Amino acid sequence: MEEDSFPGQFKRLEDKTEELIQTCRDLQETKSELEAKIYDLEEALRTKVAAEQEHVEERSMVRSKIEGLLSRLDQALGSE
Repeated sequence: MEEDSFPGQFKRLEDKTEELIQTCRDLQETKSELEAKIYDLEEALRTKVAAEQEHVEERSMVRSKIEGLLSRLDQALGSE
């Protein structure tokens, strides 16, 4: 009966409002945590992309040097 009364309805409204406020706080906290995780993952991705690019450039340089050395060997063997 008490819930049907005017004060009981206000109590229910207060309780539901508090639940809603807590849910909003929880969602904001979760959002902040997810945004931080996204930032960390994006930073890790940028680091990996930079490392991969460095590896590609290094590999290209090594390949170029090997081709240069092979060319010099071919010239040295061809001139004998």
